[in-house]
Amino acid sequence: MELGENNHQPIAARDVVYSVVTSVYRDGHLAHAFCAAVNDTFRKYLRTHSITPTVEIILVNDGSPDDSLRHLLAVKNAFDFVKIVDLSRNYGQHSALASGFILAKGKFVIRLNIDMQDHPDELPKLLKEMETGRYDLVVGQYRKRKSPILTSITANLYFRLFKFLAGLDVQQRTSPMRVMNRVFIDALNNLTEKSRFPQGLDQWLGFRHKYVEIEHQERAHGKSSYNVFSRLSLASSGILYFSDRPLKLIGYFGLCMALLGFLLGLTIFAQKIFGNGLLPGYASIVCIALMAFGIQIGSVGILGLYVGRIFREVQNRPLFIVREIY
Repeated sequence: MELGENNHQPIAARDVVYSVVTSVYRDGHLAHAFCAAVNDTFRKYLRTHSITPTVEIILVNDGSPDDSLRHLLAVKNAFDFVKIVDLSRNYGQHSALASGFILAKGKFVIRLNIDMQDHPDELPKLLKEMETGRYDLVVGQYRKRKSPILTSITANLYFRLFKFLAGLDVQQRTSPMRVMNRVFIDALNNLTEKSRFPQGLDQWLGFRHKYVEIEHQERAHGKSSYNVFSRLSLASSGILYFSDRPLKLIGYFGLCMALLGFLLGLTIFAQKIFGNGLLPGYASIVCIALMAFGIQIGSVGILGLYVGRIFREVQNRPLFIVREIY
């Protein structure tokens, strides 16, 4: 992970208590409203007129191809507690967030999405639990998610599948909103793997967790750039990086198919011996051959996915490269 050389002077680490990190991709126009909402929330929570330097907001521009950086620079001029990280290209949301987590100076590091579907007004619920000192990670959990029913059903099925394959007890209806203490964030930053599936990493790292119910809001403006292909990519990475059970299941299935073929062969042999030969069944032979061929191709495909991720890890390229920090 590399940071740019032409960085401005960072805020003193001893002064910052809360670091709010969010990624920006084609959402720069939402930044001003987001920072204003965070400012209002912390002013009420801390009972202070100015949240500087207690709070810093780190906005990571994840290689947005539009004018998001211009919007972010305007926000920085409006709020003195804002820091901007401009990545060299688009690395994906979770890699972008990782860059912000590494730069965060606060005792508590907060992840929020810029679209404010998890409104900053809900944040004090998590902060109060974190500041009791009993937890290392506090995560928002939706009472009811305002998503299409098909999305909710597929998400439910996916997390059940993930639990079965990875053996990790991942909570459902979890929100991106989370508060992490310094012990947790340092452990997260020390991970070198390229996968950043948050729910899986939360469970793998362990520590003391707490889930707090929050309200799910409508998106502030526009449409999310997180499309169905991005979700599928994240879902497959979550399983492939955290479990080798699909490979074991392929092996078990192959053994079952071999056993079935052996039993079928014995049956045919017995019928030949006793003079009850079967008529040739070309259709059934073709179906069995096609099924076996499809299973082989599917198995090779799953192996290829694992090999591809191994290749990505052994390349050991940086998770992100920072062009400039403002």
